[in-house]
Parts: sequence; structure tokens; C-alpha cells
Amino acid sequence: MSEKRSSAKRPPVLRINTQSHSSKEDRDTSNQTSSTSASQKPQQRLRPEWLALSKWRWPAYLSWIPDNWTWEKVRLSLRCAVAGWLSSLLFIIPTVQVWIGQASFLLLISAFLSPPADPFPAVFERELLILILVSATWGWSCLGMLLANLARNNSDSSISLLDALTSNGKYVETGPSLILAIFIFIGAAVLLYIRAHQGPGPYLFAVVFSSICLITNLTTAALIPYPYYTLGRTILIPLVFHSVIAVLTSIFIFPSSLSTNFTRKMAAVISPLEKAISIHVTLLNTVPGGDCVEEFKEHINALTGLVSQCEAALSPLAQVARLLPTEVLYSRFSPRDWRPLQDLARRIAARANGMTIYFDIIDPTRERFPVTPATTRPTSPASSRPGTPVGKHAEPLHHLHLSRLLHLHSWHHHHHRSVSASVPVGVFESLRYLDIEAHVFHDPSTEAHTTRMHALLKQSCTPLLEACSSATTCLHSWFVGASAEGEIWKVGWASLTSFINSDAKKQRRAKDKQIYWDEIRSIRSKLCEELEKFQKTARMNVVEPYSGALGLDTAEEPTEPTTDVMPSHRYLFHCYVYQYHLMRFADMLSELLDHVLRLETRPERRHRRIWMPFQSVRVFLKWITSVWAYHDGVGRSMGIGEGEEEDPDRVQHVDGDRRSNDSDDTILDEGDDRDNMYGMPLPYPKKRDPDALPPSNMWENIGGWMYKRVAGVMSGNALFAVKAAALTTLLSLPFFLRGSAQFAYENRFLWGIVMAQLTSARFRGDTTFGFLTRIFSTFLGGLVGLVMWYICAPTTGHQATPYALSAIFAVCFPFFFFVRLYIPGPPMRILIFFVTTVLVVGYSYQDQYQIIPSSPGVGWSVAWRRFLLVSCGVFAAFIFSFLPPTFTIRKYQRSTLATTCAEVGVIYCAILSLFHGSASDASSTLYVRESGKQPIGHSEHGQAIVARLIAIRGKLDRLKASRANVKYEISFRGRWPEERYHTLFELQKQISYSLSHFLSIIEHLEPAWINALLNRTRFNDPTFQGDVLAVTMISTALRTGLPLPQVTPCPLVDRFMLKFHGLNVIQKEAEEDYGLPRTLTRETLENEQYLMFCVGVSTAFGIVSRLDRLMVAAKEIVGEQYHIQCLGLGHGFGNGAASVRASGVPLGSRTSTRMSNTRGPFSA
Repeated sequence: MSEKRSSAKRPPVLRINTQSHSSKEDRDTSNQTSSTSASQKPQQRLRPEWLALSKWRWPAYLSWIPDNWTWEKVRLSLRCAVAGWLSSLLFIIPTVQVWIGQASFLLLISAFLSPPADPFPAVFERELLILILVSATWGWSCLGMLLANLARNNSDSSISLLDALTSNGKYVETGPSLILAIFIFIGAAVLLYIRAHQGPGPYLFAVVFSSICLITNLTTAALIPYPYYTLGRTILIPLVFHSVIAVLTSIFIFPSSLSTNFTRKMAAVISPLEKAISIHVTLLNTVPGGDCVEEFKEHINALTGLVSQCEAALSPLAQVARLLPTEVLYSRFSPRDWRPLQDLARRIAARANGMTIYFDIIDPTRERFPVTPATTRPTSPASSRPGTPVGKHAEPLHHLHLSRLLHLHSWHHHHHRSVSASVPVGVFESLRYLDIEAHVFHDPSTEAHTTRMHALLKQSCTPLLEACSSATTCLHSWFVGASAEGEIWKVGWASLTSFINSDAKKQRRAKDKQIYWDEIRSIRSKLCEELEKFQKTARMNVVEPYSGALGLDTAEEPTEPTTDVMPSHRYLFHCYVYQYHLMRFADMLSELLDHVLRLETRPERRHRRIWMPFQSVRVFLKWITSVWAYHDGVGRSMGIGEGEEEDPDRVQHVDGDRRSNDSDDTILDEGDDRDNMYGMPLPYPKKRDPDALPPSNMWENIGGWMYKRVAGVMSGNALFAVKAAALTTLLSLPFFLRGSAQFAYENRFLWGIVMAQLTSARFRGDTTFGFLTRIFSTFLGGLVGLVMWYICAPTTGHQATPYALSAIFAVCFPFFFFVRLYIPGPPMRILIFFVTTVLVVGYSYQDQYQIIPSSPGVGWSVAWRRFLLVSCGVFAAFIFSFLPPTFTIRKYQRSTLATTCAEVGVIYCAILSLFHGSASDASSTLYVRESGKQPIGHSEHGQAIVARLIAIRGKLDRLKASRANVKYEISFRGRWPEERYHTLFELQKQISYSLSHFLSIIEHLEPAWINALLNRTRFNDPTFQGDVLAVTMISTALRTGLPLPQVTPCPLVDRFMLKFHGLNVIQKEAEEDYGLPRTLTRETLENEQYLMFCVGVSTAFGIVSRLDRLMVAAKEIVGEQYHIQCLGLGHGFGNGAASVRASGVPLGSRTSTRMSNTRGPFSA
């Protein structure tokens, strides 16, 4: 028993052989075996025998069933099923049902809308918000009833409720109806704004129930000749019972903790990295060319997918981390112990992405510029001149480009008057980039040099990669084992059995724990040993081709030239990029292992204790404010898929411990008074009102504030809320007209109104998708509800017994909730299905015990009325979505990309500001290497930038998910250019990653090297920065839809490579050397600061080159304007008689520099 408990508490750390394997097959087998062993214990499959023995394979649309058939997930569905069944018991008992009231069926609906599938703090927060918001809505409704009663001409409180509801609209009056309609409009607008602003977080179902309360109370109040304030009780009481049941089941039925969820999410971050490292080893053992091109590309795609999984796991991790300080826990580890791991997880994911850059660079199939064919790639510029013979892979390069450009030029002459044809864009940039390819990127020995450097890189990195593989396996195993510390039911059982264990068993457990700690220390020591070996000796072998060619076997300069052909510095920079990110990746894994060891070995963490939240008033207040400020899975990140919006004009942050937007803007956009340019103060830029001067008195300040508030109401989420509230009010009009009030009440028009409000989405495509899916889901839900009801009530009178109904609920609910929780796709689709199912059964059963004037009947009568009213409601929302103001996903995509593009520009400037601050002040706290102060990457400013970069990538991911409903938007203008927007999306995401890598350079570079880096990349040149920031005109063009100028500063790589440096740090004729060597020595090549300097140059080149591609991608969307005839074509191009290589590309003196064969690129 002791051994079983020990193994259940923590899976054993797996020992992985870090010795070099003799073959690729052995390594793959070892990794596969280790991964399988690591996942055996925590991921036990619940496969029945008939599933295990059956040879039938699951179809693709049902593959989610075996994927989620684990005990951890099944027990959550069982917990929800128990909560739903307990709610159904309260509904089934006739006495309790009658006491709860006419809306007792809400017990069944709320069980599916808000199941207790989360740990206690999350369930408590959600249920508390539901009760608070519904209570506030009830109060708002009571205020409306009070004011409406004051406007009544005939107020009579002696009339019974039943008589008033069956009076055929006798007591409906114009004045009170108008007041009630106004209250419906205002209340619906506020609720819909909250829904749109907060997205599908804890507020979503609180808004749904509040809308039901608002519409039910105020529409029914029009029929009653006095204020019947207790109407809201019929909505609130069932929800109170549901909330109590949900909270109690989350505590007592398979309880789980946020700490458990957090450690599992951490394991989900680490798990893809285990497989990714094995693919890294495979790629290093694969030749990047020849017959292995397709295999190499497949491995790169697999690696990219795994890194994306790691990045995607960060968002759920942040959602769990927000509530950690609020948890009451009995465990060894405090919930606060996990918070530092969130930052480490982000940094590890960023470095994992950085390790993929090298393989993307050397990928033979990668497209370097939009004009370049996908099967060719720019090569490295050795010392060859343009007339050098071209190798077999580079031979088609210039001819393909030239023929394509000639075709475009011919197209311009023959089709310039055609209306239907698409005019080519980016010709100016393509011509100039062609000149760069012809004079700079050409190298006939690309394949040979790449293969040689790749082999050297494999020799240097494989041992460290294997050590990293052992570390990730250890960490994944530890996090899976640590999740058991938060399993309350397991901890309770372990505590109970600990009293009957003998001293010998306790000593054995202590000995096992000591062995476990020694295993972690051994893996950590092995990792640190390999990392130190890599930094001192192993990584040096990639400089051998250069030191041998330059004769730098010693630190002195060569006395005579050598006969060896030196590869371009570009290949060394590529290897340095991989080595740098690998070192940082290994260093962060070591830091993570250190944190694990501290948690395991600290005396106060060796025994379980109770950890209490809210240790101070400040923590409590922070939680209260975070409920509103935090966007828990903003927009479509939670997978709602339709009807849940986010503002395209702002970037929502995803980390729970972030500051407000105003604070972040201050950090990124403001600086200190020391900033100056050429000795003169440079004021910080501020946005101005183009239609008014700055306010000069108090009244103008007040007027400006009021104008901003009113302007905010007329745009974005507020405008959508007003439009949807108007639809809700219009559909409520039958209740406020005497002739139709009784008919609307008896036939449950409420269903149509509520469904129209829920279907209304900010974007027309989402509304159309909701219209179709809700009709389909309602139809299927009605059928299932009919089957369940007639099984319970098969007799002629269709009277169901409580025992039959409770039995069928007990059988169906476990399967229903498993589908509710884990079926892929938009959850609202399956929610409507289950709500309709229980609504048919609930109304049919309620009709047996309560006399309700608006009862829809039993069985079939309920089903067809539900389907008809839902269809009418969603159709009304669909038609209303075409009325102005209308919003489309197409415009949403364009506006969001414009916002993220502008945000990238802000972050770019913030990073350069940190660079300049670190370079200008060696003693600044921004840069610390050995003084023990906080490094820049961990500083307040650095953390704000990292949080903003993660927020941008999160918004882009949600933007990608929102494309699915574009096809539902009806447009007669033509098809949406999805591929062009996808290109823009990918480029912005790549730039955000590059900025993250660039920021990490500051953390490790010394001030002198930072100055050299700024000089090499021209990031300290105001002229070049003006050209770079001019590219941000893309944001304005995307937002307004106006075309971009045909002639732009792009390609920026032309001015980026103003002077050729090669392997040298400082140009020989440069005036300032910052104390760094002007001539290249072996000591310089092996210097770790030189490695990071090269990585910074390569990363900067990647940013600039992607900005060039971003400009062309934006032009493909918005087009071009300001044409200048024959500019940049040369004298021979117009006649088609001269090649571009011969004639060159005439460039302006300021915006470009003439190409020469003495320059070269710095990276890909």
C-alpha cells in the first residue's frame, strides 16, 4: 500500500541516457519510449473492453471522444452530472417545484449553462457574478415597475395575478408601456455592452440570466395593473439553488484545486517541448538539401506545430494563475509558489520559438520575398562578383525573376484598361529586391557551406540537446506528480492512511523522497555541466572554417593569406542564432529545475498545511478589481466561435497581474527627461485633436471630456449594444400593445426575444452563423427532448412519474455533460441543443403540477412552439444585422490587423529606447551583468513589453479563429482575399517573436557591445529610423482602406546594409570603436558577447526584412497610388532589351544606397 501511494503521489523521474546514440533510430526509439513512460501514469485511458477489442476506428468527427477519455476529464463530467441530477431532484419533487415558482425549470437550464467543471474559486466567482448581476437586474426592473405604476391611470392592487395575466391585455396602458420599453432598452444595452466588453469569461452566463430576468419582468409587468416586484424572485430563487449546488459539488465531488490545474497547465507547456527536442536532434542529423528536402520540410512543420502548442498553452495558464491567490488549500505547496513559473513558462516558449529560426533560415523551400519563387532562396554573398558562374540551385534565380517582371511589365501595356483584371502591386519593391539578389545574395557554394556548417552545429549542440531532453522529461514528470498535491480527495485519503502506517513505512517514504531529490539534482547538474561545456568549448567548432581561412589559429593576425575559401559570415551568424537560443533555453530549464528543487527541499514545504487567501486587504481588493479588469479568454480564445466579440481597436492583455492600459501606455510611450537628440530635448509625442486646439480653460476641459464620452458611445461595443438593445425593444412591442399582449404572453414570445438578443453579434457573419446553428441545434434538441419525455410518459395522458424522470436524467446526464464539456467547436451550438432538450422535458413535467397561464403544453406542443419561436427570434436578428450600422468580419479583420501593426510600432520604439538607455549608461539599472541588480528583461519596463507582445500574439490568434465565419457573410463584391490576410497575419506574428528575441539580447549584452550593435544595424541612425517608422503607414492604410504609395522606403534591407562589415565588429575606418577590437581575432570569434552581437544583427535583419514583406502584403490588400511613370525601371527595361543585372536599379540619394558587391546580408 505504501508503494502504491508513493507512486500515485508522484511519478518517478525518468532517467534518460545523455550519451550520443549510434544511430538516429536508437535516439528516436529512446525518446519515444521515454515519452510513453512519462505519460503512462498520469494519462490512464478509460477504455471499455469493447472499445479496446474492437477493430473499428473512430471517424474524424468523433476522434475527440478517445482523446478526452481520461479519468481526469471523465470525473469532471461526473461531477457536473451529479450537480445536474441534484438540481433535477429539486425540480422533480412537486412540493419543492411549486415553492420555487414558475421558473423552476431554470434549475435544469442553469445546470448546463454553468456546470461546476472548474475548481472551487472559479466556480464561486462565476456563481457569485451570476447572483449579483441578476439581483442588480431585478432591482433595475423594480425601478421600472415603480415609475411605470406612477404613470398609470388605473392602478388596482386588488386584482389577482392570475386574473391580470388572463385579462386579454385589459390593463395595458401607453404611458407605463413606454417607460417599461425604455427600461428594457437601457438595461439590455448595458448587459450587451458587458457581454461584448468582457467576452466569454465569468460574465457571459451572468449576462444571459440577467437578460432573461430583465425581459421576463418588464414585459410581464405591462399586463399587471400594479407593481408586482416579486416577479424577479421566480428567476433568482432557482439560480440561488443552482449556485449552492454548484459550489458544494465543486467542494465535495471529486474536488480539484487551482494549483492542480496550474501544474497540469505547466505540464501542457512542457509536454510539446519534449517532442520538439527530439525533432531538433532529427533535424540536425538530416542534411538540409539534396534528396532530403521534403523530409526536412516535414520535420520543420512538425516542430513549428509543437512550438505553437506550447505557446497556445500559455493562455490557459494565465487564466488559472489569476485566481491562485484566492485559493484555500491543504497542501505542501502554497498557491503563491506557482506564480513565478508563469513568467518562466513564457520565456521558455519564446526561446523554443527562437530555436526554430535556424531551420526556417536554411529551409530550401522557404520564400524570402514575395517576388521570389517558393522553390528558390537567396544565397549568401561570398566574395564572388556578379559575373561569377551560378550553381545548379541558383541558376534559375535571376532568369525567373526577370521573366516574371517582364511579364508584369507586358501586362501593364496590354491590360491597363481592363476593369476586371487585378493590377500587380509591389513591382517597385520587387525590382529593387531583384537588384539585391543579383549583386549581394548570390553564392554558388551555398549548399556546400550550409551542409558543412550544419554538420558542425550538430556536433556542438547534440549533447546539450540530450541534456535538455532529460530536463524536460523530469520537469513534465514532476509537474504531473505535483498536481496530486492539490487533489483534495487524494490528500484526504493519504492523510487518513498516514495514521496507520508504521514507522518503517514512513522511513521508507522519506528515503524514496531523498532518492527522488537526488535524481532531480543529478539531472540539473548534468544540464549545467553540459551547458558550461557548451559555452566554453563545444560551441567553438563552428568557427573553424573561418579561423582556418583567416589564419586565426592564434590571437594574432595572419602574416600571409591562406588558400582556404572562407564562407560568408552569414553561415556563422545562422549557427550563432541557434546556439544562442539553445543556451538560453537550457539556462531557463536549469532555472526551472532550481525552482523545483527549492520547493521540494524547503523545510516549510515538506509537510502539508492549510494555506489561506486574502492575507491582506490589498490582495482582496486586487481580486475584486481583477474580476472586471481581467479579460478571461477575451473574444474567441475560449472557443465560443460566434456571438462573442472584442474591440478591434485595442489590444487586450492576457496576463492577470498586468497593470491597466493607461499604465502600460505610460511605460511604453513615455520616458525620462534625460532623453535628448544632438543635445536638444526631444518632446514625447502626443496625440492631438485635429479639429480643436488644446483646452485653455475649465469649460473646454469639461467639453472635451463630454465629447470623448459621447464619441465612445457612437463606436465599437457601445454602438453594437445600442443596436442590439433596439432590436430587443422592438421585439418586445407585442407585450406593450393591448391587442397583442395576451397572445404574446400565452405563446411564450419571451423565447424569441431572448434568443434574438443572444444571437445578435457585433459582426454580420457571426450573426448568420448563429442563425443557422441555433435553428439546427433547436431542432435536434427538440427531438431528443421528445424522446426523453415520451419514454417517461408513454401512457395516453402523458403523465410522467418522478421516479422515471429522475432515472432517465441519471442515465443521460453523464453522457450529456461529457459532450457538453469536450465536444469541439463553438460551445453555444451544443448549449442550445441541451437547453432545448431539458426545456421540453421541464415544461412538460411542470405542466402537471403548476397552473401557468402561459404554459406551452406537454411534449410535442412545447417542442414545436420552441422551434418556431427560436426560428423567428434568430431570423429577426439575422435581418437586423443587415441594417445600419452594420459590422462585418472582413472589416474587423482589417481593423484588428491595423491595430496590431500600430502596436508593433510602439513596442519597436520602446525596445529601442531600452537599448539606447542601456548603451548610454553603463551603470544604469537597465543593464546589470554581475552586480546582482535586476536585468532589463526582468525590469518593470521589460515585463510591460513582454506582456504586450504576448497580448499581441493572443489577439492575432483570436483573429485567426474569427475567420471561420467570414463565409457566412453575404457579399456581392466578390470573395474575401483570405490568403492575403493570412500572409499579413503571419508576418505580424513573426515580427512580434523577433521583437521578443531582440529584447532578450539587451539582457545579456554589455554596453559597449550594445553601442556596436546599434551602429551595425543603424538603429541609432535617425535617418534610417525615419524610413523604418514610415512603414507604419500600413496601419493607417489598413484602417481607412486607402491605397499605399507605389514608391516607399522599402526594401529597407537596402539601407540596412549601408556598409559591409562581414565578421568584423567595428569598421576599420570608423571613428568610434567603443573599446572593442577593430580587427578580427580568434578570441573575438569565440567571445560569447560576440556571439550575442551576431545574433542581435541577425535578429535585426529579420525584423527589417519582414517589414519589407509586410509592406508588399499590405499593398496586395489595399493597392497602390501616386504612380510615377518609368521610375526605377532603368533605360533598357522598358524596351525589354537589357537585363536588370546589367542596368541596375537607379535609386535616390537619400532613400537608398547604390548596390555593390562589397556588401552582404546579415541573416535571413
